[in-house]
Amino acid sequence: MSNNINQEPITLLLSREEVLFILNLLHADVIPGFDEDPLGEMTPEQRQLALTWAGRALRARGLAKLYDDGKWVVHKTVLRAVGVCAYSQNAIFFYHWPAQAEAPVRYYGHMRGDDIVVHSRPEDVLHQFTLFASKDQLIDHVFGAVEYEETPNGHGYEISISNEDFAHVRELAGAGSVEPALELLVKNGASGDIARPFVETLVNAPRISIMQTLKQNSDQRVEKRDFTLIQNSRHTWLTIAPDNNGAPLHVKSTTQNELQGLLNHWI
Repeated sequence: MSNNINQEPITLLLSREEVLFILNLLHADVIPGFDEDPLGEMTPEQRQLALTWAGRALRARGLAKLYDDGKWVVHKTVLRAVGVCAYSQNAIFFYHWPAQAEAPVRYYGHMRGDDIVVHSRPEDVLHQFTLFASKDQLIDHVFGAVEYEETPNGHGYEISISNEDFAHVRELAGAGSVEPALELLVKNGASGDIARPFVETLVNAPRISIMQTLKQNSDQRVEKRDFTLIQNSRHTWLTIAPDNNGAPLHVKSTTQNELQGLLNHWI
């Protein structure tokens, strides 16, 4: 990949069958976000027919070539796009619910060496791959995908709460039961000055992004982080899941600079 960090991202749109074709060439079974076929599971005969059609489609688009000896050559950008997702070292996955949305938009970011790819699902049988030149571009893309806007209020707010009580607070707030939700937060040690803006954020059609990062260390161990971003026009909250079971969730107000630093460290 070019060392020019200002290089524009490259975007590819592939059908489900084309992705399956590339995965077959790469000897990979699946990538995150590669769902079951909406028409149902294919028989071996149907799968082979789908691979034949996909190969023809890639050839027609100038993305693959079939030689007389049966050997396939596929455009290197296509191989990189799918291959990085199949064999990534670091990753960020997130499901984003825009305000009042019933279903999330899904994104799967992958890194392998200097290659960086985001895989998304514009339609149920279409797969979009965007190749970035730097981690900074990837993080900028994440901020855009989650509709991040810097908010003016509440810097320095922090709450510790159990998973069970946090789920109950969200349930109460979602039902419009503001006072019971406030009482539960105060019971967990939050002051009213912090509890009220948090509950008001949950009540007023927030944008919610559930995220997970995976980072492979030099000793091959994988560090996993689970966190949630909750936003409205006045407040931005970061909820970080604990490393060990039974520890409380950490909820805090946050800023774009802080999130950029965390994402740089976590992926």
